[in-house]
Amino acid sequence: MNKNKIRIFTYLPNPRIWKALIVADLCDIQLDLRADKPKNLSKWLWDFDARPLTEVSSQDKGLMRGRKGFSNMLKKTERFLSLNPFGNVPVAFNSKGTIGIFESNSILRLVARIGKNKINLYGKNDFIKSRVDSFLDSSLVFGTLNQPYLLALYSNKNLTKTIIKLAEEAYISYMNGIETSLMLSKNKYLLSNDMTIADVCFFGEFFQFALYSSRKSKFDHKHWFDIIKKHKNAYKRAHKLLEKLLKIKSFRKVSYKTLVKYNYYV
Repeated sequence: MNKNKIRIFTYLPNPRIWKALIVADLCDIQLDLRADKPKNLSKWLWDFDARPLTEVSSQDKGLMRGRKGFSNMLKKTERFLSLNPFGNVPVAFNSKGTIGIFESNSILRLVARIGKNKINLYGKNDFIKSRVDSFLDSSLVFGTLNQPYLLALYSNKNLTKTIIKLAEEAYISYMNGIETSLMLSKNKYLLSNDMTIADVCFFGEFFQFALYSSRKSKFDHKHWFDIIKKHKNAYKRAHKLLEKLLKIKSFRKVSYKTLVKYNYYV
């Protein structure tokens, strides 16, 4: 790997890692992507050199540490946990495997920084960069608040009226901020007439929010899509921004097949 090449280990489809993939494509950054479906990650060695367990030598197996995931025991090396002490995915590494970057927005920032000479998507000065960070941090709050809902859908259990109500409140709060920014600034994008990673982040978080509920579950009505449809007229500018982003080649390249598969259209 060259010194600026980034290795990413994640599950797919994952709209949150789309953020980094989109920016990498926009900036012509080559990624070493190692990924599989969520249900298959228990069959992988979680390491800088992540790979299926079928490719792991007996010597490597001695380094494994079993850590329970959402439903399975996961095989994580001490090196992996030293680079990513929270032990989650997605995670990115530098070319030597000596630095680990965890959380999707941190990975997004990393790719944007490395690609700034091609396209500056992070902002021209410290104030603009900090304003971009404000949008990214707001998305993190949104993601934290809706996590119980996503996990309930994924596990097919523990979905309650309280969890649904909190998810709807989180959606309204987040989308109110997006809509207000677009309405009052009258810009083409969230910060200005130039796209930034704040827009990329919004794209990823919205579809993380939307696609989870399109999976088949024992819940016979799609609460998540109901929430989006219920409030769509209140967020016309936000949806128009999503439509605009989907017309950009890099966004379509990363996301389109998944959106078609899940029958989702903005």
